[in-house]
Amino acid sequence: MTNFIEKLHRTWIESLIRHDFTECASLIVDARLELDEQQNRFGDTIEGLCVYLTFDNYERVKENEKIRTLLSENFNFIAKGHPWHDMSNFPIEYRVELMEVDENWQKIIKYLITNSKELNQGLVTEKCFSRKEKNPIIYNEMKFASQTEVRIAQELENTKVLFFPLPLAVRAETGKIYEDHREVDFLVCHEGTWGILEVSHHPNRYEKDKEKDAWFKQSGILCIEHYSAEKCYNSSKKVVHEFLSILSKFKR
Repeated sequence: MTNFIEKLHRTWIESLIRHDFTECASLIVDARLELDEQQNRFGDTIEGLCVYLTFDNYERVKENEKIRTLLSENFNFIAKGHPWHDMSNFPIEYRVELMEVDENWQKIIKYLITNSKELNQGLVTEKCFSRKEKNPIIYNEMKFASQTEVRIAQELENTKVLFFPLPLAVRAETGKIYEDHREVDFLVCHEGTWGILEVSHHPNRYEKDKEKDAWFKQSGILCIEHYSAEKCYNSSKKVVHEFLSILSKFKR
């Protein structure tokens, strides 16, 4: 049964990507799926699907009917005949994935509450999002602008390398905040060498990216690599491995 659910999950995500619903795919890629008996509106017991999501992804799915519809339509498309034949009333229920209970978790939470403060991490991104009435994605107490960035962060965590996600960089030259403050996607330190990994969501920003890169290079950060959002999302492990390999060549 586990293998069957994994196949359903993998095929569901592939269907969403093939139909250009990558945002929907990003919401369920880290979800946990279970088959469960549920009751329909007539009180009949039928088999359904439970999708367990993180807090942030759960809120986005529950608040957006269009996303729920796209997810349901794509699941019904790939699941029909495996083993269900009538998918017209197949229920999909979204739930919050409950957190694991760590030792002394209450003390840890009390410490975070007592010492919580607004951080500079993700500050520029958060300001940009607020203008559009959106919120950054929170993963592991870090702010991100997209699920793609989360996947890169997860892979950097796997490599045990030191990295700073969406750090606020300041070089007070002009006295103008928007010229003296810059934010990169990932500032990485590998074996004493610093580099910047950027996730490129907008392919037509060549001039702006070159100007931003030059700003950092003036302070000695010479390794700055840009990768397309699509490549970062689909091949995060390959991207991080390639970036660290390039960064190692700048070691003095």
